[in-house]
Amino acid sequence: MTEKPLTIGGVTFKSFEDFAEDVKRRQLPKGEVIKRVKQRLATFENTYGMTSKAFYRTIAGTPAEDEPHYLEWKIEYESYLRLTREEE
Repeated sequence: MTEKPLTIGGVTFKSFEDFAEDVKRRQLPKGEVIKRVKQRLATFENTYGMTSKAFYRTIAGTPAEDEPHYLEWKIEYESYLRLTREEE
């Protein structure tokens, strides 16, 4: 069975596998991803005057985490934890 071409964002790929390979080629190295997440966390920490760890212990799981900036911070911190845990 021949796979139909796949068009995503105006770009046509011969197959899903070609699309997946293109995505893999464009991925940032893990170290660069961690660096960028840490930069975003530092922005939150400077804005709110607390570490991400303290923020997470205080806000996560409370109604306050639904505040858009807090929710974004929570997601960034959880991403950081997941990324750095995978390095161990």
